[in-house]
Amino acid sequence: MKLNTIRTVLQFAFDLEAMASAFYEIAITITTTQDLKSQFEAYLIRGQSHIQLLMQIRHQLTPSLLAEGVSMIESEQYRPHTECPPGCPDEQLIELASKMEKQIHEYYLVATNQLGFIEKVGDIFDQLAEEHMLTQKKLLTRP
Repeated sequence: MKLNTIRTVLQFAFDLEAMASAFYEIAITITTTQDLKSQFEAYLIRGQSHIQLLMQIRHQLTPSLLAEGVSMIESEQYRPHTECPPGCPDEQLIELASKMEKQIHEYYLVATNQLGFIEKVGDIFDQLAEEHMLTQKKLLTRP
């Protein structure tokens, strides 16, 4: 999908956060490791707060601004692949989560360049990018 308006860039950020939340919700039911389950629960809660934040941003922007064009972003390179069948091992869940977090982080960096001119949006996207990068690092440094 080609993202070429402020609305579509914001909507894809919303979609990514929803995908991440859905992944963590399922991963919680798959893993049998309690500390990993707790970690995934924290990421699920974080994702839900990100969704709320993105909804607030969207509601604060005028329809004419949302329709404004931006340089195109090709969404497919940022769409995570998170399919993991029931019973998939923790290592695979962690690998999928790490890759997903990296893709979302990279999307926010690119989207910041597109929306950074909007007051506060660039700062919020930078913050979201940083949170996803920290999550990826935590996943990669699990004992």
